[in-house]
Amino acid sequence: MITIENLADMGAKVRLEVTPTDLKMFAESIIQRTIVAQQEEQRAAMLREAEETYLNTKQVRELLNVCEGTLNLWAKRGYLVPVKVGNKNMYAKSDIRRVQTGGKSESVTSYCKRKEK
Repeated sequence: MITIENLADMGAKVRLEVTPTDLKMFAESIIQRTIVAQQEEQRAAMLREAEETYLNTKQVRELLNVCEGTLNLWAKRGYLVPVKVGNKNMYAKSDIRRVQTGGKSESVTSYCKRKEK
């Protein structure tokens, strides 16, 4: 059976007469592909999180060559936010890499936009 999806994938240049049933099937296939893609992304995110390593405050200070006050300020502004483990602050290595490369998180971008207004 030829579907709208198959025609689109083949790059066919045709005119179609589409019934409501055809549209419904096409919409359902798009929804299903979207759900599968989201599930795959969630699985990948969970794997990345499971593989994440964390550093303590002292290690981060030495690595980034900053004082504890700077880390506190960055945490307050959302630039480098620690995760509490018991009574200790731990920092995700991926977040530290982002800081080292000059990347900004979404929270930092929105914070900067608020400050500019």
